[in-house]
Amino acid sequence: MKLRETESLCPKCMKRIPAELIEENGAVKIKKTCPEHGEFEDVYWSNIEHYKWVMKFQNDGDGIENPRTRRTERGCPYDCGLCEEHKSHTVLGIVDVTNRCNLRCPVCFANAASTGYVYEP
Repeated sequence: MKLRETESLCPKCMKRIPAELIEENGAVKIKKTCPEHGEFEDVYWSNIEHYKWVMKFQNDGDGIENPRTRRTERGCPYDCGLCEEHKSHTVLGIVDVTNRCNLRCPVCFANAASTGYVYEP
């Protein structure tokens, strides 16, 4: 069953090509055809139910222009990274309210142990 249309890249020449996401055997697959290199198919998401659940939270928003980005020479996908051709939005907003903790979390965003003092508003 076809889920939606999108764009992808040919894995050989890296040109943008049309693609579609389809449900097949409980998974989501991406199918695409490059006029020069033929058809390609791959698993996009291994569990259709999980994909549907995640898509309930999908919201691209308005996006903002990326400030101080460089001009691309060849465009996507050759000049990867932030560029003036793309807009982005907040993916993970973090507000530090305090750094009072045990200072031992190995994945601490705030790197609280290096602060040297306790911050509490």
